[in-house]
Amino acid sequence: VCEVTLNSRCNYKCLFCYNPPDFPARADSLEPSFKEICLALYEGRKSGCWIAALIGGEPTLRRDIEKIAAFARKIGYPCVKVCTNGSTLADRAVAARLAGAGVNMFDISLHGHDARTHDALTGVPGSFRAVMRAAENVRALGKELGTNQVLNRLNYRGFPEFFTLALSGLGVNYFNIIYGHYRGVMARNAAKLRVPVSKTVPYLREGLAYLQASGLPVLSRPLVNFPPCLLPGYSEITADWEIERRGEPLLRSDGSRADMEEMKLGQNCKPPACARCAVNARCRGVDAEYLQLF
Repeated sequence: VCEVTLNSRCNYKCLFCYNPPDFPARADSLEPSFKEICLALYEGRKSGCWIAALIGGEPTLRRDIEKIAAFARKIGYPCVKVCTNGSTLADRAVAARLAGAGVNMFDISLHGHDARTHDALTGVPGSFRAVMRAAENVRALGKELGTNQVLNRLNYRGFPEFFTLALSGLGVNYFNIIYGHYRGVMARNAAKLRVPVSKTVPYLREGLAYLQASGLPVLSRPLVNFPPCLLPGYSEITADWEIERRGEPLLRSDGSRADMEEMKLGQNCKPPACARCAVNARCRGVDAEYLQLF
């Protein structure tokens, strides 16, 4: 995957955002140029990446996003994915333009199984209703539809109902279930949002059992930021816990480059008990912020 940050601007106020609290004041100045984006996409494709992930901020707020998507397809990316809160895709014309430009995968954030939970976490009334419309529009266009959910204290008990909604109500093809990173805005809201992974496990198991019973093939690893010791039995479908030999490229909003593997290793650490673990040499460890909180 070649991840390209198109911008830092966002029209939501998510309680779990990993950007610093003062970030909105600087967001407008943090936007790479079209040339920088194209160069990063080209180098990613040249190194073997086949998914171009357009992320933000809220990437659909960038005016030339269609031009960027078209460039990614032109240089050979078979998959162009937009990671979005779904607000602009509630307009079918916007969704159609993106699909026409070459976007064939849409990751739409859905952080709760009902409007009360989702809207409370995004800080925007009506955002749940917008997601429902956005999902309907993507499905009508025949494109791949996925969801991102950041698990926290306000939504983890509704995880089984979330899967019911996503599979039966929205027709979602794939999932990203992310245990929150306690940095930035989420660190400021930790008292309200924090929950140890151990408390979420029973609800995760129930939801994943529903997914298995549905027969939907799991073509990617949907669980993100869950060390295998904290969620035993699911390492085969858990992403990002193993040290990778080759990192994936990331273009940041300020135009700087990063290696995803180096960045993730820098964010994690290992307590002494990890030395006794059978997979210690393969494992990245645990988020440093998680160890401080729990």
